[in-house]
Amino acid sequence: MLKKISVNNADYPNNLINIPKPPKQLYVLGNEKILNDKGIAIIGSRVCTPEGKKIAEEFAKKLAEQGLCIISGMAKGIDTAAHVGALKAGGKTIAVLGGGFNHIFPKENEKLFANIIENNGAVVSEYRENTKPCSNGFIQRNRIVSGLSIGVLIIEAKHRSGTAITANFARIQGRKIFCIPHGLEQKEGIGTNRQIKNGAKLVTSPEEIIEELKIKIKLNKNVEEKQIEIIDIPEEYLPVYKYISDSPINIDELCKKTKLEISKVNYLLTMMELEGYIEQLPGKNFIKIYYL
Repeated sequence: MLKKISVNNADYPNNLINIPKPPKQLYVLGNEKILNDKGIAIIGSRVCTPEGKKIAEEFAKKLAEQGLCIISGMAKGIDTAAHVGALKAGGKTIAVLGGGFNHIFPKENEKLFANIIENNGAVVSEYRENTKPCSNGFIQRNRIVSGLSIGVLIIEAKHRSGTAITANFARIQGRKIFCIPHGLEQKEGIGTNRQIKNGAKLVTSPEEIIEELKIKIKLNKNVEEKQIEIIDIPEEYLPVYKYISDSPINIDELCKKTKLEISKVNYLLTMMELEGYIEQLPGKNFIKIYYL
């Protein structure tokens, strides 16, 4: 069933609230709960090489196996390979559309669209169902792809591509950017090599991404949360700590929930981060660190 989530709704993704010009609403099909999961955006050329497709699928599969949600735009090429890799791992994936749900683009991805929803994933759009895809719609879609993520991985990008637009959004939003390196003679790698030159992190394995983002091991689903939370934490931290989980929460939201002054919340967050109880993500978002 199609669900509409407005920007002032409690279910609105935490990571999107603080980006410049967040969508006023999101239309969601599938599991809307994963919109607040830790996710990696995987992007690249629509006309990709067989090697690029293989790398995108393998990275997506391995990252999904670690509990990360794979986010992409359901376009041809790299996007499709990323979603497929996540599904093969039995993991979670989010597809962001550049138009409404009644106009799936490309047409050949209608089956992928259905598979994502049927396998506990989510498909989202900021556009009404009958909105036709257009170039501006795809550009605006890219800010949501990067905005939902905690990091963006670029597999392949030519000299001029929409991938560079997503990378620019990611920089503005404070997301980390990762790139697969390419040989100087490979036209499919001109864009990725340029991103590396501009400060993106060169990676050759999913483990490097996990290490850079300081992502902890996948949470054991058989361990009850109450059991995990039995740790020695100072009592003064509890008013804030109890609202922090493995889904990112922003400092402003913590102030609302705790009804404490921002200076007090900021102090407690700083102390908990220094002592290893929580981790800060881009955009003043925080998650709990689990020790299993």
